[in-house]
Amino acid sequence: MAIPLVAGAQARGVIHRIEVPGPSLAGNRLGDSPTRLASVYLPPSYSTHPRRRYPVLYLLHGFGADDRAFIAGAYQNLDIRISMDSLVRAGLVHEMIIVTPNVRNRFDGSFYSNSPTTGKWEDFIVRDLIPFVDSHYRTIPRRDARGVAGHSMGGFGALELAARHPETFSAVYAMSPYGLGKDDAFAPSTRRAWMAALAMRDTSDIKKAGFNANLLTALTALSSPDTTRPPFFVRFPYRLESGALVPDSAVIAKWRSPMSELVARAGAFRRESVAFDAGDADGFPEIPVNVRKLDLLLDSLSVQHTAEVYHGTHGSRIRARMESLVLPFFSRALHRSAQSLGRYQSVGL
Repeated sequence: MAIPLVAGAQARGVIHRIEVPGPSLAGNRLGDSPTRLASVYLPPSYSTHPRRRYPVLYLLHGFGADDRAFIAGAYQNLDIRISMDSLVRAGLVHEMIIVTPNVRNRFDGSFYSNSPTTGKWEDFIVRDLIPFVDSHYRTIPRRDARGVAGHSMGGFGALELAARHPETFSAVYAMSPYGLGKDDAFAPSTRRAWMAALAMRDTSDIKKAGFNANLLTALTALSSPDTTRPPFFVRFPYRLESGALVPDSAVIAKWRSPMSELVARAGAFRRESVAFDAGDADGFPEIPVNVRKLDLLLDSLSVQHTAEVYHGTHGSRIRARMESLVLPFFSRALHRSAQSLGRYQSVGL
């Protein structure tokens, strides 16, 4: 009892924007609301087949964006509803539910990770969001029918969530994942952004500091949080002395190495369908470098995966790749699971 392709169907999917309680985020030091918005795409047959259940793709947005990133046209006029409906009608993908949570916080992004400063965002996804979606929509509530993907910060989050929670996800696709290398934040090109971050005096300065300063502050909240140091509750890896950046080696030593952590958890990827990519002309030049490194490291560990460095920038081909690669990737991976779980298609749980 497979979920059928709806080739030729004229029904349209819909997008719900919902509020999701986030107990895991309660008490975060930034004062961000633990109740989060999320956009939920429901496929064309959802309203006409009330006993059918569907696989779910959790699609994670990038830094500085929100849950509407994949429906508001920011990526070459991408609207995930229109793309999915068109692909379903053409018989190119199977139907699925797609959920994008809003993880934009006061620093403009949480990196989908736990921090005593910003809140337990990893726990929010796994413990709050997924059970909420499973209880409010007709999902197939199994890892076999659940995938995670994302772009940039969302690509980072997708890889980390998949590596840390193979019991929750069975497929992952990371598009241009930002933040995999520990040393990326300390490259010479980041000096101006660090100076802007260190010049902030209170939270009203965050927006004025600019995108790159916010990005580095958000990374600092992951690697060197300090709940005793208001107003940002972080310990920066630099200090300013006479207008010059001076590294704090003790703080830098505490910074995470996400690439090493992913490799240490590579066994999880053996249970999952894995793919990741990057553009060769990315404005963050470390991204394609890290994608190549991760590709080689997983090869050395005999972990099956697909990796590609294509001709493009950080966001220049997102819509085309979403439609031709990412959504078909999950259609194949999750549909196989749905076929083996056919009993969920016609009966309640």
